[in-house]
Amino acid sequence: MKKLFACALCLAFLNACNNAGVKGFWDNVPLLEQDISVSENRLADFAELAVKAPEQEALEEMDNLFDRLKEDEVAYYVYSEWMTGAFYSILSPCRNATLYSKAVERIVSDGVFSQDETDLFIKNREWISYNNKGDKAIVPSVSLNGERTLVLVLDLSCPSCREALEKLSSKQMRKVAICLGIGPAPKTLNWEYYTPENGNAVFDIHMTPFYFTVSPQGTVEQTYTIAL
Repeated sequence: MKKLFACALCLAFLNACNNAGVKGFWDNVPLLEQDISVSENRLADFAELAVKAPEQEALEEMDNLFDRLKEDEVAYYVYSEWMTGAFYSILSPCRNATLYSKAVERIVSDGVFSQDETDLFIKNREWISYNNKGDKAIVPSVSLNGERTLVLVLDLSCPSCREALEKLSSKQMRKVAICLGIGPAPKTLNWEYYTPENGNAVFDIHMTPFYFTVSPQGTVEQTYTIAL
């Protein structure tokens, strides 16, 4: 369901306005329109503008939005989920660790959600902090030994994850599969398989299958990309 929602956001991003600025974006506009898709598309427009805007302006406008959301608990819940689709989902062209972390900071400090609900956002914030482009790659149990490497993260119980092994097997570089979840070991040739005990601490199994590439110097060249 989250992947389908993120796909809908992607389509909305393609129609986003490229001429307006992000500053004051949320001034004097309804938070939830009668047609909920209008509000969803407005958030998509904001996300596209925010990732292109000066960081401080984008963060300030995020605060502006959450200040308004605090007055409407229903809107607060709806927009918080949309934030995950816009700034956290691998399917979103606006996935952004800084902006998502800002949203989670407000969710934590505003206290609208229960502790269990808040913990889910906090975990997402931790996951999105790893392996962004230019970061030193974090791959549990794997020695990145000077070769350009493709890292595929998969759920052993997921058929499409196993299909991703075949799809990516022709890539001309070292290929490492991080296996999460429970299931029989894959048998696709030309892959190194690892089942790190702490894999779920670094990778969100709900986003699988996804891959990223690591340079010979151990930095992330291409960040998380869905492998479907």
